[in-house]
Amino acid sequence: MPDNTSSFKARLFEPDWPGYDFVFFDCDSTLSHIEGIDELARHKGKFVEVKRLTDAAMDGEVHLQTVYDRRLEMLSPTRAEIRDLERHYRETVVPDAQAVIDALKYAGKELFIISGGLLEAVRPFGEWLGIPRQNIRAVEVNFNLLSGRWWDYQADRWGPAPDAEYLTAEESPLVQSEGKADVVKELLQERPPGRAMLVGDGMSDLAAQRAVDLVVGFGGVITRPSVAQAAKVFIKSSSLAPVLPLALSSRNIASLRGTAHELVLNKGHDLLNQGEVVFR
Repeated sequence: MPDNTSSFKARLFEPDWPGYDFVFFDCDSTLSHIEGIDELARHKGKFVEVKRLTDAAMDGEVHLQTVYDRRLEMLSPTRAEIRDLERHYRETVVPDAQAVIDALKYAGKELFIISGGLLEAVRPFGEWLGIPRQNIRAVEVNFNLLSGRWWDYQADRWGPAPDAEYLTAEESPLVQSEGKADVVKELLQERPPGRAMLVGDGMSDLAAQRAVDLVVGFGGVITRPSVAQAAKVFIKSSSLAPVLPLALSSRNIASLRGTAHELVLNKGHDLLNQGEVVFR
């Protein structure tokens, strides 16, 4: 059942604040500063056109599924280009993302990434951050095996041909505007009862509210007005540190005192007290 946000801020520092057992993160513009498909478009010289479609979907102006295949068909990325996105994700990781993930794991939280991004880039990035492979969901794609140097048997001697081009995206709830809720429900059904929180920048993240107790909007990379206005809790800061005081129970917070994680915890509290988190 979603938390009543009118009492949420008041309860946040009470001794019995329960926190959340499961924390879900979006990837693009949440854990990383980039939108993966937009970066592919930049590489292909089609950035402006593709970004316009991405922003329309993330702002909730059009359904995500109406633009998802269209963007990839415009770009026809190769397997190598998609895999190279993972390097871009690492190079543009959001401030304190790694420290927040480490602290949440120390506190015993189970972490997930659910993203409309491309699995071959999102999954290795998530594993690099320390998220278990089986807890990372993104969109798988099929490649045209007759594209690139398909006839060169040496081209794929170290693995699947890197120059094979995009063919189609696999059927996935994550290419739908409200699909994240279904993925969250599926993952939580496999686990004992607990409280869940999701952090993300887009309207597709807010649409997952029916599956979690709280959705936290994140505007540290890009502030989407529709998300800022609709999110019950919205982080304005460029840092993800405020996720810690939001997600952790009072007992969890006490357990972080005197550890290497206390620094990012204190930063999160400071940002919250400075008004960098908006409660509606």
